[in-house]
Amino acid sequence: MAAKLFVLPELELRVMFHVKHHAAALSPADTLLVVAGGRGPKTEWLHSVSSDKKIYCADRGAEYCFAAGCVPAELFGDCDSSSQAVYRQARAAGTEVHSFNPAKDDTDLQLLLHNLPEGDILASGIWGGRFDHLYSNVYTLMGVKKQRGCRVILADDKEFMLLLTEGESVELKLQAAEEAVSLLPLSESTVVDFTGVRWPLQQATLRQLYPYAISNEVLEGTEKIRCTCHSGALGIYIRWAEGSK
Repeated sequence: MAAKLFVLPELELRVMFHVKHHAAALSPADTLLVVAGGRGPKTEWLHSVSSDKKIYCADRGAEYCFAAGCVPAELFGDCDSSSQAVYRQARAAGTEVHSFNPAKDDTDLQLLLHNLPEGDILASGIWGGRFDHLYSNVYTLMGVKKQRGCRVILADDKEFMLLLTEGESVELKLQAAEEAVSLLPLSESTVVDFTGVRWPLQQATLRQLYPYAISNEVLEGTEKIRCTCHSGALGIYIRWAEGSK
C-alpha cells in the first residue's frame, strides 16, 4: 500500500492506495497542476500551490496563472472565454499554445486532459459558474483517474474535493475551519467508512440517486478524519468556512 502526503494551505492529506495502484509514492514534482476556466482561485493560493509543479491551462485558466505570477507549460483552448491578448502573452512567455476551433465536441479541459502526461492531478479553476461545466469537469476527471490510476484533487481557496475509487483511503488533517464535509457517491452504489466526524459511517452504502451523506462536521478536538472507499467511486467534498484562512 503506497502513501503520499499532499500539502495544501487548508490541509494535509495522506492517500493510501490498494496494491493495484502505484507501487511507490510519487514525488511532489509528479503532481501536475491543471487550471481550468471556472471560478478563479485567489492569486496567493494559486501561487502557493504552484511551487514545483508543471502547469497546464485550459483557456481562461491562463489568465489566473499570469495574475498569480505563474507561467503555464502548455495552454489548450478555443479562446471563447479568454482573449487573444492572453494567448499572445502565453506565447511570449514560452508557453506551448494549442488553439482549437470553438465548433468542437470536446471541452477545453477534456482536450487538455487527453494530452496531459502521466502524474497525479491537482485541478483548480473547476468550481463556480455553470452547473453543466462543473458536472462535466468532475466526471471527466473521474474518468481520467479510473483510466490512469492516478490521484485527483479538485481545489481552490473555497472548495476542495478528493476523488476516491475502490480500495483507496485518505487521511485528512484540516488546517482551516470547515463549513461542511460531505461524501458524494459518483457511482450507482458506493460502500464507505468515515471516521473523525459527528456522524461516522461504517460499511455504509451510498446511492448516487439518494445522496444523504452531506453536511457532516469534524468532531471538536479531532486532528484527522479518515475515509475508505470499499467499492464504487466517491468524492470527499469540503467547503471552507469564510474567514477561516
